[in-house]
Amino acid sequence: MLLRVGHSIQATGSDADGLSKNCWPLILCILFYTRNWSLHKNLESSNHKTDDAILEELTRATGIGSRFLTNFTPGVDDARSRLQWASSRRTTRPEDIAYSLFGIFNLHLPVLYGESVEFALGRLLGEVIFQSGDISILDWVGEASTFHSCFPARISSYRTLPLPPTPLSEQSSITSQRPASSNALRKLCRSLNKIPLPRFANRRLTLPCLSHRVTVVRRKSADPLTLSYTYEIQASGLRPLEITLPGELESVASLPGGLESAIAVLQIVRPWHSKSLGGSTKLDVAATEQLLVTLARPFSALLWTELLHNEYRRIASSTLIEAHPIDVTSILQSKVGIFNIV
Repeated sequence: MLLRVGHSIQATGSDADGLSKNCWPLILCILFYTRNWSLHKNLESSNHKTDDAILEELTRATGIGSRFLTNFTPGVDDARSRLQWASSRRTTRPEDIAYSLFGIFNLHLPVLYGESVEFALGRLLGEVIFQSGDISILDWVGEASTFHSCFPARISSYRTLPLPPTPLSEQSSITSQRPASSNALRKLCRSLNKIPLPRFANRRLTLPCLSHRVTVVRRKSADPLTLSYTYEIQASGLRPLEITLPGELESVASLPGGLESAIAVLQIVRPWHSKSLGGSTKLDVAATEQLLVTLARPFSALLWTELLHNEYRRIASSTLIEAHPIDVTSILQSKVGIFNIV
């Protein structure tokens, strides 16, 4: 049982209207009690909100980090984390899984009971990208939505954790190599600084990416009973990687010529946002070095196929696609582009 002992409201506006729109209740003191009204685990703490043991237990139970438990603000920041919190939630009406997150993201969208859960979740995710350009919400595994190929059909697709940070020892294997041309590195940095933010409008995603053309595709294993098909893929500038799909690649990518035609339409891509470099637009030595370190890291990649009229469609995978750059030369030869995905 939760007992709120005290709270305060801190306004960011000077008038009543500003108070109602801009403040968020900040609970100062929380105590947890058992059924017989004894303090949880008989802890003598006067405020469980500052008790490390309680916060650790809450984090394990909810998957929510302690910094959010103690200082939460609605908004579109850390969007991937907020979606992961709700990834195991169940509701009586499927659409409510999306509607219940409107407040957490501080979004004002119409509630349209009767629409499919895919469309409800798709409208939510589209608005998050529209307002923030946050590409972390593209990091999911599972079935693609009919609303948009870059969005999942169900929020449970966010249950899988993103790739962990790369150990420093692994990063140094590439970054210790000096680029043959500092001009090439500055040119790449300049190109990435010029590209616009990701945009979502009219169910179309405009996404800046570093793209890697697929050159070889081989089927490694297939299990029709579990709908698991694993492929070995080689793409320009990347080490060979494996991708597991819920269906045959020839079918899900609409390859009329079989795997032999895959190299003409398939790409492995790295979505890009200016925040990937901390929002810096400088072209000094520190900025270019930071770019090289960032691009040398393994990354969660997307696989998509080219359609007509310069459009693309994401191919959903059953596991995270972890891509590794080959070396500094391959990084400097990365293709920067802006893609329209439907």
